[in-house]
Amino acid sequence: MAKTVLLPVDDNQGYAPEQVSTSVTLQDMLEAIEQAIEEFGADSKVVLSNGQRTGAGFGRIQAFGREVVISDANPDYDEDGMETGDDFRF
Repeated sequence: MAKTVLLPVDDNQGYAPEQVSTSVTLQDMLEAIEQAIEEFGADSKVVLSNGQRTGAGFGRIQAFGREVVISDANPDYDEDGMETGDDFRF
């Protein structure tokens, strides 16, 4: 049976990506996920917890079906104003 694991988030920290203070890297996330898989199993469901005392305190990672999209927080734009940054889907 699949377990549910909590991923705590500290949302609404800034109006631009540069205003958010974090020291978490993709490597840190990978290591934490690998450890969680060992402890809870690869079929565990991820639920976000924002710790709010009022209103809904839980959410999810935005996905399209089973596909999660990771993209550049500061994408580049071409001369036509089109975004040229890469999206990574897994």
